[in-house]
Amino acid sequence: MTASSNRYRFAGLMALALLAPGALAQDIPAPTGAPISLLPSPQPLEPTIEPAPVQAAGEDVVAPVPAGDARIPRGVMVEELKAQDPELAGTLGPDNGGLPPDLWRELPRADVEALVAGIPAGLTSPALRHAASSLLLTSADGLGSGEKTRDFAALRAEALLRIGDADGADSLRNVAPAVLSDEGAALAWLEMQFFAGNRQAACDQAPGLLSRFQHPVWQKWHIICQVANGQTDAVYLTLDLMREQGDKDDLFARLAEGVVAGTKTPVRGVLEPTPTQLALILVSGRPFPPETKVSGPGPLTALARLTSLPLPQRLAAAERALALGGLNGAGLLSIHESVPEPDAKLLTLAAAKKPTPLLRAQVLKALRAEPTPAAKAGLFKVAMLASSAEQQAGAYGALLLEEARQFRLTVGFASIAPLVARLHLLQGEKTAALPWVNLARDDFNAGKDEGAFARLWPLAAAYDLVRETDFDRARWIKDLGGEAARDTADGVLILLSALHGGKDAPLPPLADGSAPPGQVKGAVLLDAINAMGKDGPVGTPALDMAEILTNLSRAGLPDQARRIGAEAIAGLLRPGA
Repeated sequence: MTASSNRYRFAGLMALALLAPGALAQDIPAPTGAPISLLPSPQPLEPTIEPAPVQAAGEDVVAPVPAGDARIPRGVMVEELKAQDPELAGTLGPDNGGLPPDLWRELPRADVEALVAGIPAGLTSPALRHAASSLLLTSADGLGSGEKTRDFAALRAEALLRIGDADGADSLRNVAPAVLSDEGAALAWLEMQFFAGNRQAACDQAPGLLSRFQHPVWQKWHIICQVANGQTDAVYLTLDLMREQGDKDDLFARLAEGVVAGTKTPVRGVLEPTPTQLALILVSGRPFPPETKVSGPGPLTALARLTSLPLPQRLAAAERALALGGLNGAGLLSIHESVPEPDAKLLTLAAAKKPTPLLRAQVLKALRAEPTPAAKAGLFKVAMLASSAEQQAGAYGALLLEEARQFRLTVGFASIAPLVARLHLLQGEKTAALPWVNLARDDFNAGKDEGAFARLWPLAAAYDLVRETDFDRARWIKDLGGEAARDTADGVLILLSALHGGKDAPLPPLADGSAPPGQVKGAVLLDAINAMGKDGPVGTPALDMAEILTNLSRAGLPDQARRIGAEAIAGLLRPGA
């Protein structure tokens, strides 16, 4: 893989996605209408008579104010204030976690639409999801020229839902109400609301969406909501309408007919259901087949909450939903309520070497209930060793951090200081991490840390809390595991070099003096996200990651580069037992 900042690489690949948004295979007309000014019209003042201007040598003449129009002071240029274009509206700006408003810098509209449409589903990296959400929720100044294919706010909302950010999509809908006027975005919103447990909110919108759009998928959702609301007597009529529109989904039709007939036997022969098939199975009350394969943040969240499923299957679905952004920490804890009280003797460092979703749930539950600081520290270490860098950087790590905040910054907790510092850094808490980094460093200098600091200091160096030059490279490699760890060490140093040196090598401007494509912030960030995709920073080779980090720094996105780079470094330097 080559991680280039050339935005046109994705524009061509994603063009078809713009013509067929979501699961729909038809062009959707975009809403039209000029923005309405919210400012009151200025009231006329009493006219005054102004003396003619006296022109000094070499001075420009200011035209006199026309009689009867004395609202405008002489020599002042007036430009009408315009309301924010709803297409470009957002909830974030530079002061609250967003990007600068010129993030597209007049990039041609077709390129921007292709980049946003190309944001992949299935992002398991918290750093990438956070970067993508921040960009999609940023209020922008404008787009470049070009034909409008989709409403840009709707395109962004659909992308937010694709990466599991239902809250972000709802907040965007509040500032850009036209989002649900776009068929692709409306369908994505309805699906996410329904699977996230907000069935009534989804079904309340369904009739209006059915009347607005013509695709047969809306008749299916009408049937699903009829079943959910106990209106099964109307299902056959809707099925007839669905068939008249040319829909050939025989499996959905059979499932619907089974609901009307009152069938309660387990569903058979549905291995990979579509969203509408899955939704109908869920509202029918029929036993869910355990062998069914489900993907996507919404459907996985629905499975995790399905109490009729075996607990191991629910926990596996919950972890996958959490990784994709469809489930938050509170949702995970609600599912953990079904986990039986664990035997603390089984929650060992040895067990952490072969972790399962059940083990992680048991450790977290025991950790939250444990009142003794020393025992709590032991469980925290097991939880950290049993979880990945992505889990520690995401909602699971946030739950662990709530417990870690109770640890006292004393020598007695020095053995877990590297893990506490690591967790703070992966959660983006640089200031809170520093005293724990110092405590771990003191343990290292005393020769007591057994190599733990070797896996922490590069992560701290990524946040400029320590300097790479302070550490002997030969000893570091030895502490990591000797010659077997040399490739890992090389990869870490490559990433640190990119983080600390990328911004010092800016790209030259184009011949006309304009910024090069590699410095258009929105394009560079989306190129990076698309390049890493489902592999994320942890699964991307170090040399490719270095180029990505350099491009982000060059474009003026050092915070995004640091968070993404830290996740990659943490993935290379997993804590040892």
